[in-house]
Amino acid sequence: MGSKYRKYILFLLYCSVMLWLLLARTPNEAGVSFPLYLHTHFNPVPFQTIRRFSRLLRPPVRPYLVRIALRNLLGNVVLFIPLGYFLPEICNSLRKFWLTFLSVAVIITTIELTQLLCMVGTCDIDDLLLNLLGASLGYGLYRLTRRD
Repeated sequence: MGSKYRKYILFLLYCSVMLWLLLARTPNEAGVSFPLYLHTHFNPVPFQTIRRFSRLLRPPVRPYLVRIALRNLLGNVVLFIPLGYFLPEICNSLRKFWLTFLSVAVIITTIELTQLLCMVGTCDIDDLLLNLLGASLGYGLYRLTRRD
């Protein structure tokens, strides 16, 4: 199998795992009305969640809470590095950073809104910001590894 096909297969596997992680969960609180869910699982305020989790990293350190904070903060960055790498790698029209960035922003916004509408997970502007940071790092990795 050629390296061209390997990239597509890896990208499809990545997308499948991400869709499963982000959307294939049972809805949160069964029987909760959408307005209540919206009130408790939607954050349109930039840096609110990031600040909340960052506070858990300061003394007094509680290992359990540190794990939760790092999982949220770093997980939202690391999980989207492959998206920033693969998009320009497999799609010639996305080789410019701003096009990749815009595409990733649309993809992540769609995922966040889908999570909200399906009442799985949360819809958080900070997730978008952290995911975009991760995808930008992935794009940087793509640029570093380009052969031409």
